[in-house]
Amino acid sequence: MKASIIEKIKSSPKAPGVYIFYKNKEVLYIGKAANLNNRLKSYLKITDLKTKFLHQETTNIKWLELSSPIEALIKESSLIKTINPKLNVCWQDDKNHFYISFTKDDFPKVRVTHQPKDQKALGPFTDGRALRLVLKIIRRHFPYCTCRENHLRICLNSQIDNCFGFCCQKKNSITTAQKTIYNKSLKTIKDILNGKKKHLLKQITRDSDLWAIDNILSHSEFLDSNDSEWQRIECYDISNLSGKEAVGAMTVLINEAGQWQSEVKEFRKFKIKNAPTQDDPRMIAEILTRRLNHPEWSYPDLIIIDGGITQYNAAQKVLDKTKINLRLISFAKPQKKVLGLNKLTTADKKIVEELKEELIIEKAIKQTHNYVINYHRRLRDKIRA
Repeated sequence: MKASIIEKIKSSPKAPGVYIFYKNKEVLYIGKAANLNNRLKSYLKITDLKTKFLHQETTNIKWLELSSPIEALIKESSLIKTINPKLNVCWQDDKNHFYISFTKDDFPKVRVTHQPKDQKALGPFTDGRALRLVLKIIRRHFPYCTCRENHLRICLNSQIDNCFGFCCQKKNSITTAQKTIYNKSLKTIKDILNGKKKHLLKQITRDSDLWAIDNILSHSEFLDSNDSEWQRIECYDISNLSGKEAVGAMTVLINEAGQWQSEVKEFRKFKIKNAPTQDDPRMIAEILTRRLNHPEWSYPDLIIIDGGITQYNAAQKVLDKTKINLRLISFAKPQKKVLGLNKLTTADKKIVEELKEELIIEKAIKQTHNYVINYHRRLRDKIRA
């Protein structure tokens, strides 16, 4: 990265906003920050292929200061949707971006999703944790429904004023006035998330609504995505029988609103091509190397290796060689022991320990083991047939 750009980064403001990396006039990447100075400084160190590419290609950086992290989140979404920068597309596919969609009910429900079916969905947003927090703040002032099933009892959200409660009644008792009130609240929510602040302030006359919008947009409860909760875990295992038909596998867990769910569409299978088929560490190294040759697959917040210290060391050597800075642990099943904690920060250790206590690590290990074993069996059966 040019010395002039480094100096520009060091002099950037310690304020919320969005930043843009340019190659001449081409926009390479757009991001948001609660603190522009801290966020931009994080790019001075090459930690993955994306930052390596930005170091090589960037000719200029610009930023736009905003009044709050929430405004930064909304502005980032608007710019990405309008400009569609190369790296935002390459490193964040539709399965990792977040959108807000609205159902077609009498009182449309609000959903956060990765792959919206409706073209009117709002987004893309890059930070799911921040987006959900924004919705939580909005809901305090402009209630909406999220119920997934029809019911006639007053729901908890209605009791705590997160919902009008109109959806908790029979269809023949729904009034036009109720629909008008609900749709007005929903339109305000859409305007806020579309960044139409000036338009909103002109349209709204009630002091309470003006205060609510100002309160939402000035909120600063959440931090940069660097500080947000982990979103993706990848787990690796290999399988062979007496060195024959050796294979490897990668499975993925995605954090959906605090719940770790299997993302089966992103599971990957590998036939061992180069490593000796009775050398587990070298086979682990091969499949991890091949995975890292696909930067279009989103990088994980944590890599888990099924195996002991030799498998862990083999994987760590791959990360060191590629200069991609990713969190790595291995899990020795017999002792149920996590290896590699000594290389993690204190905060990361705490998260890994929580994942172990909640049996998330064991879930990842078990599903990867079953996935690779089934793949190996299918290959063996095919050969025998």
